[in-house]
Amino acid sequence: MMLGIIIMTVLVSPLINAIYKPKFRFKQSQLRTVQKLRSDVVLRAVACVHNARQATAMTRVLETVNATRISPLHVFALHLVELTRHGTALLVAQMEHSNSNAHGGEQKLYESQAEFESITNTFDEFVEGYNAVRFETSSVVSTYETIHEDIYNVAEEKFASLIILPFHKELNSEGVLETTNTAQSDINKSVLQQSPCSVVIFVDRGLGSLLQTSLRIVVIFIGGPDDREALSIAGRMAGHSGIQLDVVRVLLLGEAKEEEEEENTMNNDANELLCTVRDNGVQKQMDDEYIFSFRHKAMNNNESIVYSEEEVHTATGEEIPLLLNELDKNDYDLYIVGQSCGRNSRVFSKLLEWCDNPELGVIGDIVASTSFGTRASLLVVQQYDSGSKRKTQHQKKCHQKNDGPEMML
Repeated sequence: MMLGIIIMTVLVSPLINAIYKPKFRFKQSQLRTVQKLRSDVVLRAVACVHNARQATAMTRVLETVNATRISPLHVFALHLVELTRHGTALLVAQMEHSNSNAHGGEQKLYESQAEFESITNTFDEFVEGYNAVRFETSSVVSTYETIHEDIYNVAEEKFASLIILPFHKELNSEGVLETTNTAQSDINKSVLQQSPCSVVIFVDRGLGSLLQTSLRIVVIFIGGPDDREALSIAGRMAGHSGIQLDVVRVLLLGEAKEEEEEENTMNNDANELLCTVRDNGVQKQMDDEYIFSFRHKAMNNNESIVYSEEEVHTATGEEIPLLLNELDKNDYDLYIVGQSCGRNSRVFSKLLEWCDNPELGVIGDIVASTSFGTRASLLVVQQYDSGSKRKTQHQKKCHQKNDGPEMML
């Protein structure tokens, strides 16, 4: 009996550890960013759409992620449907097979079902062209005020590292972005607040399919977690043979850098100033290390990646639009930028005061604006980060300047 107990004690513990791995499950739940995700691990993404047109555009973005057998892609497509009181009563009545003369409500329900079938067919066609892609489609029927919570729940349940949202403006017949539904903008802002993983907002201007054409992509890197996440996503894309990637790092020098330090001195007490200086120093070091690592690993093995640096010297921010206009002459198909525009420098704080869509950040708002004149699509990236509270406070400040209390994050 003693010998049996000793043998069982020796064997049972390693056997349980081999079969049951709660630590692995916990570790998977912590991989909430693309930057921290290994290249040989499946990328789980929640793709949100409101209609079939957005679903088609979403498949174009997912194509660029470059899913392979080593690095597969698992997409959880969510059809977001607004739930009203009338719709709730109609749904319950149909489930109970009771007689209903609410033909208008029934028609709306049937249209929603037809839209869902069209979205499913779109993703079916997308998966047929890529063996390393899997997808699941479902509808989320909820009020627009709380639908972001359902998106959170799905992302948590599926251990997603990325949530992709459509912009609330779509191209019209004249090729101009126009607002389709302002409620979609509120949904995007709500998701950005406390998302359980990284978030991407996609502004579509007719992004082409990699099955039919090649794409030229540019990443504008200023600094901070969001920009590092944007570069991580772009790095995955660069593995595709049909993609040319340009990485442009914007360096704040001279007056621009001095204004950043001056603002920190004016707006913070001694303790807050010390924390801010330390945070900026740490972020700068992480930026330099990540850029060095990216150039060493990616660029040495991929000739389709080009790295360059641009300098900004003035504190007024006038050089930023000029720089973007100069870059746009290269006829890019897709811009990828970070949402927070690097560190909270005074240069970008001034530009944020003029933003029409603060959820896109300074660079994203300029590229998405009609006055910019580009034909390129846009990805705006927000990384899941422990410093999200600091970022949210900065966004609140910006929204107070632009939209008033009702538009605050």
